[in-house]
Amino acid sequence: MRFSVTKNTSLFRYQLDRSKLFEGSWPIKDGVSVNAYLVRGSEKTVLIDYVEEGASFDEELKEMGLTVDDIDILVLNHMEPDHTGGLRDFFARRPDIPVYCTKVASLEVLSLYGKKDAHVIKPMEELELGGATLVFVPAPNVHWPDTMVTYYKEEGILFSCDAFGSFGETESVYDTELSEAEKKLLETETERYYANIVAPFSSFVLKAIDSLKALDIKMICPSHGIIYKGDVARIVSWYSRLASYAQGPQEKEITLLLSSMYGNTKSMADALSERAEARGVKVHVVRIPDDGFSVLLEKAWRSAALVVAAPTYERNMFPEAVYAMDLLCRKGVKGRKSMHFGSSLWSGGAAAEYRALAEKMGLDVVDAIDYRGAGSEADREKILAAFDKILEELN
Repeated sequence: MRFSVTKNTSLFRYQLDRSKLFEGSWPIKDGVSVNAYLVRGSEKTVLIDYVEEGASFDEELKEMGLTVDDIDILVLNHMEPDHTGGLRDFFARRPDIPVYCTKVASLEVLSLYGKKDAHVIKPMEELELGGATLVFVPAPNVHWPDTMVTYYKEEGILFSCDAFGSFGETESVYDTELSEAEKKLLETETERYYANIVAPFSSFVLKAIDSLKALDIKMICPSHGIIYKGDVARIVSWYSRLASYAQGPQEKEITLLLSSMYGNTKSMADALSERAEARGVKVHVVRIPDDGFSVLLEKAWRSAALVVAAPTYERNMFPEAVYAMDLLCRKGVKGRKSMHFGSSLWSGGAAAEYRALAEKMGLDVVDAIDYRGAGSEADREKILAAFDKILEELN
């Protein structure tokens, strides 16, 4: 679909298939858009980013009385195939089109699509289109090392690529048009997107935001999600806060990673949730694997404490809980206050594996407790005592 953003700027919006996993990993049951942008000067027409394999923007161009032959320059902010997969066909039709990108991206566009001689941008290089000037600002590791953002000087528009993006499909194009339901959707889908996609690169996010302070940004046009023009500062501040969780402090909340085969671990977890609620502390209970690793990442990223409730399974911790902790570690969820408890029957072993994983994550471990079967009253009191220490830390 095509939308007019300004007199000479258009949004080309494509919705990914909700039945597929984003990056082969993350559910998108509420959808996600892929956004590309066309900027027309009096002398040159530029397409910023593209779309996945099997898709094109031919219809959007046709609406404007254009074809791919009318595009003078292709700007590639980022080479991930959700933005570039369709380039194989595009380059077959326009093998001669100049491509502007970073040095890393020039190597990727060659290895992925055979496109040679891309123009490697210099930091803050300007491209004159005739009454419109594009400025290229490297933003490495937000979230790939090839990334840059493009600034339209005269209009104050930042084409930010994956930065300031989100999951979630909305009918509204702009932040100023969102319904209450769409606002609620984006509250979670923006944070889930950040935790799933961008979180490990948070230090680079903060550097990139700092480097953009010199620009007069009136509008942010990301490659996923809505366009921000009503309150640009809000999404920048939001991303800054999300990035700050990497080093802390995080929100005074608890994520409870729950895996339970027959209810003996869950019954103890329920008691902890009730205790936290009584003391006014928010607990995000995420059942693994049922609720999904994507949601776990979202909640754990923002939480100052991680409680792992997982039983012993064949002398080790429940396999999906092990994978969950490994994934949290890979995504940068580290240094949280933490504890473990879980039911076993004949051997135990979950607590020991938890401690090994917790050490790798740099967690501040209060206790790790294996108990037999449904657990005794003494087990219950020991678990609650450890949990109380976490609650005290958060208050």
